[in-house]
Amino acid sequence: MPSTSGRSNQERRAQSTELVLASALKLFVSRGYRATSIDNIAREAGLTKGAIYFYFKGKSALLLSLIAESSALHQAAFTRMQESRLNASAQLELFIDWAAEVGALNNELLLLPILMSMESSIDDKEVESSLAQLYDVFHAEMERVVCQGREEGVFVQDLFPREQAAVLVAFTDGMLLEWFRRSNQLTGGHLIQSAKTLLLSGLSRR
Repeated sequence: MPSTSGRSNQERRAQSTELVLASALKLFVSRGYRATSIDNIAREAGLTKGAIYFYFKGKSALLLSLIAESSALHQAAFTRMQESRLNASAQLELFIDWAAEVGALNNELLLLPILMSMESSIDDKEVESSLAQLYDVFHAEMERVVCQGREEGVFVQDLFPREQAAVLVAFTDGMLLEWFRRSNQLTGGHLIQSAKTLLLSGLSRR
């Protein structure tokens, strides 16, 4: 049986790791990856630089962990859509509701892959691969829903599923970015309702 001190050490390590990741996330989103240093992250977390390196090999390791968290969030939403057995329109509404719900709680974790994919100064093949994989899964899931809607006879038939999926991904990324930029000027409920209406009217067969 593990000792009380062992459990306490594990808990402290878990708490410190979460604190470091939260600090890195905040700075990567607000300042960018290149402009954020390990010193900045240590200062934000209230830890020493050595403590950061104790938990993570470097800045790219922090980013990879955060991308993995974001990927897990997305995958949970996609699994929920697939298991819902709903029609294509309802699945897309479910996805928009998820983006709103998760975005309200942890908007930065959804924004991270968007902002990092636009930052050309990240010269790390593993990071690039992780971002590409996240978006490959995202595109594949949107294409699946588009194809389902076409089979159900409710989505337009004369457009191309892959490109429609790309528009859905861009639509979602843009909505999250706009909420990040102008949340003090927009009403969340109105934004989500507008997103659903515009998205589904654009896909619906006339």
